[in-house]
Amino acid sequence: MPRPRLSLLVANPTARSGKAEAAIAAAMEGLKRARLEPEFFSTLPEGATVPALAERLERGDIARVIYLGGDGTFAETAKGIILARESAGVDTPMGMLPMGTANDQGRSFGVRSGLKALPDNIAIIAGGIEQWLDVGKVEAFGPDGEFLDRDLWFDSWGIGLSAQILAKRNRDRKIIAKIPVLRQVFRDKLVYVRAGLSSLFKTTLKTLIGRDRFAAEITIDGETTEYPALSDIVIKGTILYGGDWIFDPTSKPDDGKFEVVIVHNPADWSAAVIGGHKRNPVTSDDLEVLGLTPRRIPRATTIEIRVARPEGMAPVPAQIDGEEYVRADHYRIENLFHYLRIIVPEDPHWV
Repeated sequence: MPRPRLSLLVANPTARSGKAEAAIAAAMEGLKRARLEPEFFSTLPEGATVPALAERLERGDIARVIYLGGDGTFAETAKGIILARESAGVDTPMGMLPMGTANDQGRSFGVRSGLKALPDNIAIIAGGIEQWLDVGKVEAFGPDGEFLDRDLWFDSWGIGLSAQILAKRNRDRKIIAKIPVLRQVFRDKLVYVRAGLSSLFKTTLKTLIGRDRFAAEITIDGETTEYPALSDIVIKGTILYGGDWIFDPTSKPDDGKFEVVIVHNPADWSAAVIGGHKRNPVTSDDLEVLGLTPRRIPRATTIEIRVARPEGMAPVPAQIDGEEYVRADHYRIENLFHYLRIIVPEDPHWV
């Protein structure tokens, strides 16, 4: 069989109200100039992208798959690559041309987002340096142990306040998208900030009367701890969270471990936000002066979470890679060691 040589560019031409077409054209032209022999593959609706992409890769003539877009396109592309390997033994590395807002996956490795970054990112892909990425697998179960869902994630999974913020952001997006004036005023990051401040304010008020938090039994690599009241649980794979936060500066994407960030209340979140900003000048001593405890973040290969909600409390919101996920009372998370090859800069440091 001849050596694979083609580059498969995966993107959604209808994204960003059709503006993605210009980015796709620029990417195709840049890849041609870099002699990477691009072929275009359009994403498909209703979950059809992953099996269709896997089927295309099974021909064995693709040297690299390149996603162009946001977190959703990253996930679909990665899942297609993984499915092709699992079903046909064809393993292909993935290059990144991010266009999303947070871009935790790309920026965790020094790959910036946007049209202006295209030339640099194409040069990174042409360089062909590869890095392993551990992948998360999550399973959700109902109150009687019935299986609800199984999925893969590549950046973060969580339940609680952070997922509530994402759910509100998505609702606000839909409202703003219908009103042209608001579309001009509220860019995506502003929508996220508005949702975050609103949710944090409401959660703080509810905390004062004891109505926002949930109890959880968390098992980390076989060791179980019961928590009577939590606001949030975030499980991280890559180092950056929300584009600007680093909960653990020693985090590695390929060590077979995930960081488990357990948040007890809004004040605890404040400590995480202040102490975890990537440009943070605040030291652990400064946090203690403010009355905020520096965080100790456990790492694990397997995590199991059983949620106990107060009577009358709705199911706790959940998120997967920045998108809403199945709300359940029992989750099982596993680190899939070295499960995806990605193409990175020579010095893959966060930006």
